[in-house]
Amino acid sequence: MSQEKNNSHVKTDFPDVSILIRTKNEGRHLEKTLSVLFSQTYKNFEILIVDSGSTDDTLSMARKYPVKLFEIKPEDFSFGYSLNYGIQHARGKYIICLSAHALPIGDAWIQTVIDNFSDERVAAVMTRAMPWPGCNPFDRRGLLRKYERPKMDIAKGPLSIFSNANSVIRKEIWKKVPFDETLTGSEDCDWQMKVAKLNYKIMYEPEAKLYHSHNETLKQIYRRSYREDYANRKLKIPSYPLWKMFADFSIGSLYDMFYVLAKRDNPKWLFFAPLRRFVMNYARFRASRSN
Repeated sequence: MSQEKNNSHVKTDFPDVSILIRTKNEGRHLEKTLSVLFSQTYKNFEILIVDSGSTDDTLSMARKYPVKLFEIKPEDFSFGYSLNYGIQHARGKYIICLSAHALPIGDAWIQTVIDNFSDERVAAVMTRAMPWPGCNPFDRRGLLRKYERPKMDIAKGPLSIFSNANSVIRKEIWKKVPFDETLTGSEDCDWQMKVAKLNYKIMYEPEAKLYHSHNETLKQIYRRSYREDYANRKLKIPSYPLWKMFADFSIGSLYDMFYVLAKRDNPKWLFFAPLRRFVMNYARFRASRSN
């Protein structure tokens, strides 16, 4: 189902940290992310890239750096499978799960998160996501609100904070709780809930910051909303009832439009706001009626 591509520059020493990056057509971002990682003050790490069918220059970019490169078939991909596959091949005690378009800020990012594992009850650490410059106003607002909080244990919630786009997990805990490969999304929420039941901590570390946000098209917004709501139903995470979908579309659209005006953002977002809310809620509606 997968194949490792050899790279003669891979480190031979035994690392404490393995950085797992999942890619598909991330050539525009990957080189910058790898450059920042190799500039960190913390040096005892390896990087593994699990690619699921890139057709751009992602693979050629990856081969410029001393990384372990693996390829899986696109049809075999799930978020849980790609994570489990990468972690199985990782040698570190701590696994950094990082999106290719997530860019750490500062050269002490790795050290800051790893320091949290001095507490043996810490199963994972979540870092602070900041909106990329040029991020749409709605995602920018959401990220700033979500992560504007002090350092704390988030194992028992809220579920929306923990994400495999920029998290670090203790490999020994993953051996007890691997990721669910059958889920279409929310594999991170599922893992968080299972770890919480075992009374481990998941620390939110606001001092470890990185840029990570999406300027998604309406089609991408639909796909993300559908797969997450579909997965949440399987996990018995409460979904939106029909009345709440309607309220979110109508009231939420007005709120978004007023927000654009108040922040004096580009007027194009006034037109995008109701379309975005409609697509999100239509995806929820379709997911709620799927088998």
